[in-house]
Amino acid sequence: MRTLKSILTIVENDPNKTWRDELLDVQFPLNSTRSRVTGYSPTELMFGIKAQSLSMSKIVLSSEPEPRSDLDTIRRNAADNIAKAAAAEVERFNRGKAVVKPFPIGEYVFIINNERNQTKLHKKFKGLFLITKVLENDRYSYELKNVDGSNRIYKYAHENLRLVPGGYDGLVEIATSLINTDEEEFVTAGQSQYDRTLTSGEDSDTISVSSGRTETASSATLSASEREEF
Repeated sequence: MRTLKSILTIVENDPNKTWRDELLDVQFPLNSTRSRVTGYSPTELMFGIKAQSLSMSKIVLSSEPEPRSDLDTIRRNAADNIAKAAAAEVERFNRGKAVVKPFPIGEYVFIINNERNQTKLHKKFKGLFLITKVLENDRYSYELKNVDGSNRIYKYAHENLRLVPGGYDGLVEIATSLINTDEEEFVTAGQSQYDRTLTSGEDSDTISVSSGRTETASSATLSASEREEF
């Protein structure tokens, strides 16, 4: 198709010609040119003869017609040549191809966002996603786990994934703690007051703080101002 487009483009650029009028002249060289892959021209594979132009036929010395080739033989040879060319292309492609390192089950990954659905400042990845099943052809099944407990199944290919970095206080550790914890206590940075319970005793006062600390005061009673300072 690329060859035909290039030829028709050349014809169309001629102001004295249109591509519709030149189709017959374009058809002949395409059908009579030998293919690099098959080793034969389309005319040879179709009819078993080598097509010649009218001017070429006039200068042929022999007036005897050219014998037809065995169609079964040349078609079998063409099929073998196509298989060899395909194997060579696969070998060339895999020579520079990176080796796929599959992600194990239980690994956390990111999914690359579709560029058509985002802006320049949009997030490049979405996740975290947990691999729950390995599929064929370098594909995986993922289960999205949020803190609120919602689950959704995704299926993506290997090239659309990026491994979540781990290590000390890495995202993997954070994700694991968020998923495995049913209830999380959120404390804001500006929170400075704690709920205190004052329990009176005979010799001392015990003050219980919501953060888990227990303190003892030597005096039997505390005033409201002293309690605020404490």
